Formats: sequence, structure tokens, C-alpha cells
Amino acid sequence: MPNAVEGGQNSQQLPLHCSTSAGTEAWQLQVQIQNNDTSPWLILRWHSPLDAWFSEFLQVSQNGQKLLYQGAKAKRGEPSEEDLLLLAPGETHTEWLDLTQAYQLVMVPALVQFSPIAVMPHKPGQQMRWQATQQQWLLCPELQLLPKSDSR
Repeated sequence: MPNAVEGGQNSQQLPLHCSTSAGTEAWQLQVQIQNNDTSPWLILRWHSPLDAWFSEFLQVSQNGQKLLYQGAKAKRGEPSEEDLLLLAPGETHTEWLDLTQAYQLVMVPALVQFSPIAVMPHKPGQQMRWQATQQQWLLCPELQLLPKSDSR
């Protein structure tokens, strides 16, 4: 699966890379977004791992059944500067997620699939402002999590 799909007016591969891995604790996972470009990029926190469980940005399934998202769902207007993360050239941003904060899991493997993350190139010196016409999509790879004995 490629790590980028076209969005907005652009059809090029993104210079951003998303990786996922299991954490050391039960039902914990890590998401890393790396900027391999020579220019900064903006990431919209909404509906992404950077959203702190204020939206459903994962699809989690066990035994072939999609689990119900039990976290908050924020209503929002236009994105403000606080809703954006500026990822500098060469920088990597890491988020740790505990699935038990938003899903009721049982002791069987879980398949975790991510919604695409909205990203946009940013020109240094310009105001941080989201422009939907410049938006592109970053895909993160799905992850199979295995239960651990200390799972809740």
C-alpha cells in the first residue's frame, strides 16, 4: 500500500512517511510521521492520531467485527492555528495511543486501520492557515495488535 494518495489539485507522491508499531503495553500503539522534504508541512490534527480521541480516526476490528468507537466526537468550525502541527524538514512527530481509551477490546488480536491524515505543504514565513484546496492525504499502514497478558 502506498503511503500517499492524491488530494486537492496534486497527484505527486508525498515526501511524508507514516509508520505504525505496537507499544510495550497491552493495546498501545505508536504512530510516527516523518517529513523527508526540504520544506515544512502542516498536519491537520482533526480526525488523526494527533486528535487525542476527539474523533474517530481508527477502524478497529476483532474476529472480523468492527468495534464501536466510544470516545468523544468534537464539533468544529474552521481549523485554527492550534489545530495544525508544523512538521519541519527532517522532523519526526510521534504519538502514542492506548486503544482502551476509546474501544472495548477482548483478548484476541485486533486489526487497526487508520483514516487518511490531511496534510498540506507550508511555505516558510507564511501564516499557518489551513487551505482545503491545498490538502493532500497521508496514509498510515494498518497494524495487527496481539493481546498481552496484562491487558485490561
